[in-house]
Amino acid sequence: MQTRTLGSTDLRVSALGLGTVELGMPYGIGRPPPPDDRLCLRLLHRARDQGVTYIDTAPAYGRSEELVGRAFPGARGVVVATKVSLRDDGGGLLPPQRLSRAMGDSVDRSRRRLSVETLDLLQIHNLGEGELSEALLAAMAEQVEAGHVRHWGVSTYGRLAPREALRHRRSVDVLQVAYSILDRTLEEEILPRCRERNVGLVVRSVFLQGVLSARRRDLGHSLEPLRRASDAAARVADGLGIGLPDLALRFAFHESRAHVTLVGTAQPNELDANLRALEAGPLPSDAVEELRRIDVEDESLLHPGTWNPLPEGPNPCRKHRR
Repeated sequence: MQTRTLGSTDLRVSALGLGTVELGMPYGIGRPPPPDDRLCLRLLHRARDQGVTYIDTAPAYGRSEELVGRAFPGARGVVVATKVSLRDDGGGLLPPQRLSRAMGDSVDRSRRRLSVETLDLLQIHNLGEGELSEALLAAMAEQVEAGHVRHWGVSTYGRLAPREALRHRRSVDVLQVAYSILDRTLEEEILPRCRERNVGLVVRSVFLQGVLSARRRDLGHSLEPLRRASDAAARVADGLGIGLPDLALRFAFHESRAHVTLVGTAQPNELDANLRALEAGPLPSDAVEELRRIDVEDESLLHPGTWNPLPEGPNPCRKHRR
């Protein structure tokens, strides 16, 4: 497994990271339930034993954070990147007078679940445009000064929030964004700026919650443009004699040039398939050119939060990577 330093931090991380939302809650097309705890812990240990040392979790992911803490108490042998959500019941950011207290309470709970004194990396979960306020920056600084957080990051959607985060380079060390064959909206501006400014770059949603897998067949009429685009990518994969998830991972890993490429799975066979795909190296240049001609005109479809109704599909047999 390749390792690298995460931007300007002192964190040494694996190039492939494990996203753990599927360990803690139903997620993705079909909303399959997570495995039992024993299987989740086995998967986490299997990932670490194969060199995957970057583990992404969050309090919002059900029991994920607790399971990561049980698998790696004290974060021994891994870098755990968790998150903090600062939303009110209506989904808006908490008012300034509540931010510091809410953040401190969330940080304390994460520290207890992970059995650590200091969180290596804490990310603002789903930071929106205009939300990186002075009050929020001050609350972030308080946690660093208290020794509870070493490095801060943000997890974003869209173009504007990551652009804003990069303007606060002194406070934000790591940027987590979506990137895939179908979602290349940030590669002309945001990804190069991360490299120029030595900001840690983590890409997620490389399978777009199963759209870039056989589960695309479960997509409803409202998501037909995604299915057509995924079908086009599948034809490229067929021409290379590989599976669509393999194609999607190899594209995201090599074309994003991110420090960490996250894959989310709850299944050992999927984890092993991801590792084998990376061993195959970059895709042929003509295949990359063909994939870059695939376009989803309505960018809002690339954000799963806009999928309404959510694609349920049949009860999945859980063969397809997310």
